[in-house]
Amino acid sequence: MECEIILIGNELLIGKIRDSNGQWIIEQLLQFGIKISRITTIPDDIEIIKTTIQESIRRKPEYIFTSGGLGPTFDDMTLEGVSLGLIPLSTLEYNDNAFKMIQKIFKMRYPKKFKEITNVEQYLVKNYPNVKKMAKIPKGSKPLFNREGTAPGIYIDGKFTNGLSKIICMPGVPGELKAIFSDHIIPELKERNFAGNGEFHETSFIFHNVSESKLGEKIYEIKDKYPEIWIKTHPHKRMIDNHLKYAVELHLTSFSNKKLISQEMNDLCYILHDFVEENGGSFITKKT
Repeated sequence: MECEIILIGNELLIGKIRDSNGQWIIEQLLQFGIKISRITTIPDDIEIIKTTIQESIRRKPEYIFTSGGLGPTFDDMTLEGVSLGLIPLSTLEYNDNAFKMIQKIFKMRYPKKFKEITNVEQYLVKNYPNVKKMAKIPKGSKPLFNREGTAPGIYIDGKFTNGLSKIICMPGVPGELKAIFSDHIIPELKERNFAGNGEFHETSFIFHNVSESKLGEKIYEIKDKYPEIWIKTHPHKRMIDNHLKYAVELHLTSFSNKKLISQEMNDLCYILHDFVEENGGSFITKKT
């Protein structure tokens, strides 16, 4: 099972905001053994959003997660772009359930104020004219309650894409995205039948006094014996006993559902560990 993540926002592309949403979503999905096949960052541009969604739909991931662009301002255009990318072509339409969710949040945030208001919908439309924009969602989609913010998340079933891919649109505010994902997506993933889906395994070692090039020789020699394990090295500079030393982190990951994959990873670690010591290096620590 694979999924894709699309991060939307001009602020991401000018470095004003550093993405944390993509990394957080990945961490949640890995717990279910779900592979992330692609993560894309694009601007607030309707045409680019549309074509990016269409390209993703053609690749047929099981889930497409988007982050950003669901608010009330002029540059929040994610849903319009997404709707144009659906099959068949969709349009935005006012959703009463979505607006009721927005009203609920206002009541929760300002209980004293809204206790005295008899017609909340009328009050919001009059005093917050842009708020109803967040209740316009792609035709046929379902709003997801956002307990941390006013903009609902959006769930689009696979029948509007390619028969498989589900699109989940979430706000860019990290707290809101996490709330929607935790409340609506994680329960769905737990209910899904993941039979045959691999589990995610990872472990890593750190060595020093050995070059990445030297370690790479051994990895190249044995990698084909472990086709389901991704072997990756990361060179580091580390201060040890007030001296700058070069170190290499050896990171092993696998999505295999083989019963013996953990043992294979452990065996591989010790093969490389022994190789490092034989070549004058030393083992620092193991991280799992």
